Amino acid sequence: MSRLAATGDNYVMPAGWETERLVAEVRGLAVRGLPRDEYYRELAARLRRTIAIDATCWHGVDPRTLLLTTASPEELLQRGFLSAETLLPAAQAFWACEYEREDYNTFAALARRRAPVGILSEATRGRPQRSPRYREFLAPHGTPFEMRTAFVMRGRVWGCVVFHRSEATGDFQPVDARLMARLSGSIAEGLRTCLRLDAARRPDEESAPGMVVLGPRNEVELITAPAQRLLEPLHADSTPRATSVPVPILTLAATARRQRLSTLGDTSVALNVPSRGGWLSLYASLPDGTKSQRVAIVIQPASPERVAPLRLEMYGLSAREREIAALVAAGLSTKALADRLFLSPWTVQDHLKSIFEKTGTHSRRELRARIFFEEFLPGIDARAPLAANGALTSHTTHAAT
Repeated sequence: MSRLAATGDNYVMPAGWETERLVAEVRGLAVRGLPRDEYYRELAARLRRTIAIDATCWHGVDPRTLLLTTASPEELLQRGFLSAETLLPAAQAFWACEYEREDYNTFAALARRRAPVGILSEATRGRPQRSPRYREFLAPHGTPFEMRTAFVMRGRVWGCVVFHRSEATGDFQPVDARLMARLSGSIAEGLRTCLRLDAARRPDEESAPGMVVLGPRNEVELITAPAQRLLEPLHADSTPRATSVPVPILTLAATARRQRLSTLGDTSVALNVPSRGGWLSLYASLPDGTKSQRVAIVIQPASPERVAPLRLEMYGLSAREREIAALVAAGLSTKALADRLFLSPWTVQDHLKSIFEKTGTHSRRELRARIFFEEFLPGIDARAPLAANGALTSHTTHAAT
């Protein structure tokens, strides 16, 4: 009997869709700008029209570092594959296999492939027990069959997903992998849109930096009050608080430990993370040097200059366009831009036109408001030059609505 039947879940596979209809549905969903969790649910419902999936686990990815920033294990919990008691040990095994040792089909490896999809049984040539993740996570929890996809757009990764199947459902097939490879870019576009909207918030009150210290088994040895407040928006709504450590904290801890194994020098790691309360900057280091598995992580609200490059990527700007947008924010004229970048003024104007179209702005002033200050204006108040410029404030208010 499958785990779904054993838990009384009466889920029935809907009538199948043709591939072209699924592709069109996913493309349409990508431009709706749904909240991220709702986007995942809508995606899963559509994908199940063509692919048999017993449970999904979605992840956000920082496109610059390829570190996981979020996890959504709701279906694994709802369908009985994980419980409040097994969630933390399972997460420990998952993160260790992803960051601390070698395993098959890691998300970072998938992101570099032309087709960013991997079926575990294929990668291990029919011997999945060769994978630590299979031995420690998949098989013990009743999901021996796994297919992973990284969502890549223009060479940048915006998220990934794990599809799970039980023994009763059977393994994934190459046709499933080909379909997910085809959908990867559209889903990446949808995630980028979700991220741009979800992260455009900031707490009403400034918060002091906080600190978390994790022990060798990722147990919380110390957490300050500011850290508790800052980390609360990173928890998944359905994840039991008592048994969970937010995903970016686990990601940074695992990465810092892995760096400890490869270098005796600096083991600090930094990550900018979107949350329901705005952007956060996290910094991890080993307080005892290379002699301990303890990890200290400092958390603080992200500064505009750290967030701006990612916000530009979310709007789909190319590397050259991001460079020009940053110089526009610094106040450079078209001629100064052309001189700095060894371009003609006409080429700069063409880039500016593309930047305005992608960001939905119409002027340099509005671009600065949208990208660099929209999220941060509530905390800037009258001490900043922006407040004296009523036009800029009105542009920002309009953009936020």
